[in-house]
Amino acid sequence: MREEQKEKLKKIIVDIEKDPSLPKMKEKELIHFLGIPKEEKKDFTALLEEMAEEGLLSFPGKYKQKDTPDLSRKEKGQEKHRVQDTEQFFSPEELHDKRKLALHGGIKKRSVEKERTLKGVYSKAKKGFGFVSLSEKELDDIYIPKGLEGNAMDGDTVQILITREKQGDSSAEGKIVKVMKRAVTEVLGLVKERREGLFLFPDNQKLPSPFYIQPGKSGGAVPGDKVMAKILSYGGMQKEERRGSRGRSPIPRGKKGPLLSYPVCGVTEVLGKSTEPGVDVLSVIRAFSLPEDFPEEVKAEAAAIPMEVPESILSSKARRDFRALTTITIDGEDAKDLDDAISLEYFPEKKLYRLYVHIADVTEYVKEGSSLDLEALERGTSVYLTDRVIPMLPRELSNGICSLHEGVDRLTLSCIMDYNEKGEQLSHEICPGIICSDKRMSYTGVTAVLEEGNEAITTSIDRKKGTSETSIDTENETFETSIDKRKEDNAEDYSSYLPFKDLLLHMRELSRLLRHKRVERGGLDFDFPESKIIFNEKGQIAEIRSVIREESHKIIEDFMLAANETVAEEYYWRDIPFLYRVHEKPDFDKWQELSRILSNFSILLRAKDPDSIRPKALQGILETIKGKEEEMMLSNLILRSLKQAKYSVECGEHFGLASKYYTHFTSPIRRYPDLQIHRIIKENLFSQENEKRFAHYSRILPDVAMQSSLRERRADEAERDCMKLKKCQYMKNFLGECFPGNISGLTEYGIYVTLENGIEGMIPLRMLNDDYFVFIEKELITRGERSGKTFRIGDSMSVLVYAVDTLSRTIDFVPAPELPEE
Repeated sequence: MREEQKEKLKKIIVDIEKDPSLPKMKEKELIHFLGIPKEEKKDFTALLEEMAEEGLLSFPGKYKQKDTPDLSRKEKGQEKHRVQDTEQFFSPEELHDKRKLALHGGIKKRSVEKERTLKGVYSKAKKGFGFVSLSEKELDDIYIPKGLEGNAMDGDTVQILITREKQGDSSAEGKIVKVMKRAVTEVLGLVKERREGLFLFPDNQKLPSPFYIQPGKSGGAVPGDKVMAKILSYGGMQKEERRGSRGRSPIPRGKKGPLLSYPVCGVTEVLGKSTEPGVDVLSVIRAFSLPEDFPEEVKAEAAAIPMEVPESILSSKARRDFRALTTITIDGEDAKDLDDAISLEYFPEKKLYRLYVHIADVTEYVKEGSSLDLEALERGTSVYLTDRVIPMLPRELSNGICSLHEGVDRLTLSCIMDYNEKGEQLSHEICPGIICSDKRMSYTGVTAVLEEGNEAITTSIDRKKGTSETSIDTENETFETSIDKRKEDNAEDYSSYLPFKDLLLHMRELSRLLRHKRVERGGLDFDFPESKIIFNEKGQIAEIRSVIREESHKIIEDFMLAANETVAEEYYWRDIPFLYRVHEKPDFDKWQELSRILSNFSILLRAKDPDSIRPKALQGILETIKGKEEEMMLSNLILRSLKQAKYSVECGEHFGLASKYYTHFTSPIRRYPDLQIHRIIKENLFSQENEKRFAHYSRILPDVAMQSSLRERRADEAERDCMKLKKCQYMKNFLGECFPGNISGLTEYGIYVTLENGIEGMIPLRMLNDDYFVFIEKELITRGERSGKTFRIGDSMSVLVYAVDTLSRTIDFVPAPELPEE
């Protein structure tokens, strides 16, 4: 056995010894686990004896540490302090080397005082580097270069050592020295077989790949199965350290064996073959650790809640009775968790609008500290996947007693706002209420009534029969790309909306006034089409459409924004503990980069200093590009330059809305922060707050804000991942077929093209065989070196579907062959 092999084996065996999740192994078990061949067993035995003499082993059996000279009490204390210092600042691999040096008198004591360590949550990028998000007091994330993450995984709480302080616009850099809390304890993936045994390849590309499935813990899984597995060991060395100079495994000679440097897992659940129906979405649920069924105690609490509002509450004087008001709900056709309802009174003699935003009073049924409340906090939000909803609250509440259904009495927390004809708010009031919705409306139906009157109703019904559709005919199938099509299998008769037409028209008037005021102050008004997946009766994807935001969506959005701003400002000035929704300014370097890109389109965005970062500048650009070919692409670039909104106990500016005060008040059925502030508002309205309650909320709200932000991010990522998966599955039906699209992005790797139904794929530059193409970042173009042929963002081009990978969620295109001229 070569010395190089011995050193590699020592590191691996020390990792086994230190890993608390692995059982203590004897010599035979180690030989089997590491794949040591017969001819090297003697050398391996000698290596174990050598490690025992060095004090590196505590394995059961004959390999015990030999006696060492007794140390004095002072020397023992010094040795303990030295070992603690070493363990605190070094990775497992470095720690092993340092211990060896220490045994030979070669290590110097590290100066702890001069090092700066911090604690935070590690987020890993697919390319290997990552960032550590620190507490709210530390505003800037710490950059972790590839290779300095140790064995930390995405989402872990870690301790980091700052290796380079922030300099100018450059982020501070660090290395992870300790994993304090593991975020990932299970892994989902596909089982594949190699000569060494079974391996699991994770669906989550931020995790190391592959995981070695420990012998005897495969759970009956076979190659091709999708499985859930428990992580038994997180591995130690990086890939670069595992392999010899020519990429060969150091153990054993002439043979490929499973390396302990790979993370190790044991299968806990076989989901089924990756091709079986339903396994795909179930895999997304497992991959993001989304909750499914509710605990028994939560179910019991939900079952005990009456499904009708008790008469004692209906007759109570503590609530305003709004049942005489004409009240409606406007939601998607399939929605069942109806959080909000609206009423509007118009006084022509005063030219005054009185808007009522009624929000479900969930706190009447979900009491603080109850099992329902704790489970809702743990979930944080409802998750809307392509074919199912994972609710924050049991369906008895979310779809039942809390949902503002038509024709039934429901409890609300209502925000009443008066506006003049300029859209200026004159007064407001927040109070508990009782409503009875007069009509449950859909976005499609309201838009039809507003846009076309009676004709729209006829048109919509005709569309149910398949008329007025736009499609691209291909050789075998129809690839539908209609944007405004309203065909539904069970479309309702929109004529029932006609008695409410005047009300809807007044609502549109006020909505436009409020929107104009918001845009005037600089609020960003993105108008992205969304992809909608239509399933057939067998649960298969029948069509993917691109759906635009209609007038009805804007009415609800404008009214909810108004209520959120009103509530936030009211409770900011009351100076009590509260939760706010904040959206910070973009980073200056991203603002400068956006300015540079926009300059390629002859669009000026001032980027002299951080003070030039104002939402009104971006809103002006959105207006400038409206209707142009590059509108969608540039709108996406602007959106990506912005920071992610989050929850906070501090009331900060909401950059995207250009609002000084903002919160989330309008969706307590599906968002925990809304539920939390309803509780605070009701205590305040009923004068139940006191110093003790203030202290209570001051203590719990920072954790609620952090938990809610993390759960929101998880839900967003799961929803996006599920949508990408379904798009990939759908496009597999069109391999080899051609479709028109527009260039939506350019990188050094390829050209991104978006089809008319919103599906995006990439043309890898290596697939452009007629020339050598190079991405010129300064000009934001891709150009052929010989031909000078140029690709620009916004250009239209036809593409052929070349390859689809559902695991990586990627679609590859190639340029469509040009048709010969007739």
